[in-house]
Amino acid sequence: MAFETLDRSPPPFFRQGPSAATRLVFYAALSLLLMALDVRWHVAQPLRRGIALAIEPATLLAQWPVQLAVDIGEHFASLQQAQRQVAAQRKSIVALSLQASRAAQLQRDNDALRVLLNLQRSVPLRSLAAQITAEAADPYSRKLFIDKGALAGVQPGSPVMDRNGLLGQVTQVQPFGAQVTLITDRDSSVPVQVVRTGQRGVLVGDAGGSPGGLELRWQAANTDLRAGDLLVTSGLDGVYPSGLVAARVTAVLRPRDSAFAQVQCSPLARVEGGRDVLVLTPLHALAPSPVAPRRRARR
Repeated sequence: MAFETLDRSPPPFFRQGPSAATRLVFYAALSLLLMALDVRWHVAQPLRRGIALAIEPATLLAQWPVQLAVDIGEHFASLQQAQRQVAAQRKSIVALSLQASRAAQLQRDNDALRVLLNLQRSVPLRSLAAQITAEAADPYSRKLFIDKGALAGVQPGSPVMDRNGLLGQVTQVQPFGAQVTLITDRDSSVPVQVVRTGQRGVLVGDAGGSPGGLELRWQAANTDLRAGDLLVTSGLDGVYPSGLVAARVTAVLRPRDSAFAQVQCSPLARVEGGRDVLVLTPLHALAPSPVAPRRRARR
């Protein structure tokens, strides 16, 4: 039996090319040559441009979430800044409305107060801006709630007004909120004064079965009142400062069988649908406490 000689050369599948060291030296020399040519003649510039153009969509796609997050953050930051500016503008508008409502009354009383200025100084008003958060669900009461309470300095009995006029009075105070009884409530009574004539009276709410209506009580049948007269607070109760715009006369009825006229009024403040209000410190909280006389020391 004849034996064939074995082929000792490796099959083509296991044949190897140049060694690893040879390839390393070749590619290192090629890299150095390309770097030298790129530094001298910028031969690799078109290649870099082509690679950058090819990977540009992938780069934009990778940067899109980060850019989106930055844009959303800037949007909300600008929105918050705009809201703060709007709130500051609303507060300044309400404060200016308060000053304007008192300006007419102060102008009329200026001459009369000159003599009294040497005897008593006027008490400066302190105010706090707040927002309406809810309205009472009781159909038989006229109350709402604000977002400032005892921790912000709100006191029971504090007058509340908006940019148009007197809104009501704080009747309940919680740490983070307060309840405001509107001047149109049936239990509300505000001492007022007619701007045109100086006639005083009491403004009550829910009068004559008219929900949300106002009536000026205790006015004689022959009193000088007409539709359109403006009513401001008189300050006689020690709670509401004088000169706050409260209501306007809408109708004056003089029944023959009554000694008093029925004076119907409408509030100037937005008793429904309002938002920004100003809470004033009541006058009794601003009044200085009486100083007890010092006792003479006994010898």
